[in-house]
Amino acid sequence: MNRYAGLVGASVFAMVFATVAVAAPKGLSQAEAEQLVKGNTAEGINKWKKNMIWYFGDFGEMRKRDHLGNKGKAKWSIDQKGNLCFQDKHMKEKECGAIVPRADGGYDVLLEGEWKWHKVVPGNPHNL
Repeated sequence: MNRYAGLVGASVFAMVFATVAVAAPKGLSQAEAEQLVKGNTAEGINKWKKNMIWYFGDFGEMRKRDHLGNKGKAKWSIDQKGNLCFQDKHMKEKECGAIVPRADGGYDVLLEGEWKWHKVVPGNPHNL
């Protein structure tokens, strides 16, 4: 009986582990992420749940504006894993996170305080 209990326990563990592994969100590749953001504008909410727009210029400069009209700049890049990396003047080190597509057509950017993009539009329609 002990032999069967061990086998059943191992099987249950394997099924749970497989389910968790499959459920992990998959971010965009480096090429996909760069194609999505480079020269385009993301609209959504920041980690403080405030409306935000981010324009990703061709040469690695990100310009952003919050719901109150406050503007800022940062440097951006896409690493080899496809993570979006950014660093503004207030940060000692850059922060990076995966860009994960959602079923509703938006994206989650998995940073320390997740960004939720409702949509990404071509160009710089907000003149940032």
